[in-house]
Amino acid sequence: MIHPTARTEVRRADDEELIGFVEPAPDGTWRALSVFGGLIATAGTEEAATAEITGRGLAVLAETWWFRGEPAVLLEAAPGRVVARVGGIAALAAVVGSGAGEDGHRLLTLTGAEIGELTLARP
Repeated sequence: MIHPTARTEVRRADDEELIGFVEPAPDGTWRALSVFGGLIATAGTEEAATAEITGRGLAVLAETWWFRGEPAVLLEAAPGRVVARVGGIAALAAVVGSGAGEDGHRLLTLTGAEIGELTLARP
C-alpha cells in the first residue's frame, strides 16, 4: 500500500486551486486521483497522470460516481471527505433537499475507507 504522503498535489495554474493528486502505484504506474482521492485514471508516467488531472480533475466531480453499487451524486468534495446523494433516481437527477427521499436516496458523508468505495466505473 502506498503511504498517503506519497501523493503529490496538482493545482490549477491560474489560481492555484487544488484539483487533484497523483501518486505512484506499486506496479510502477501512476494514479490520477480526484480532489478527495477517488481514482480517475491510471497512467504510465507521472506526467501523464498529471495531464489527466489537469484535463479532468474538477469535471469528474460532476459525473455520476458509484458507491456500493448505487449511483452517487457528489455534493461536496474535499481531501478526505465527500458528501453525496446515494441511490434512487434523485441521485441521477437534479439534487434538491436532504435526508432520505421517497425514491430511496440517502445523503451520506463519506470519510476514511468509505471514500475508497466511490468509483467512476459502474459496477
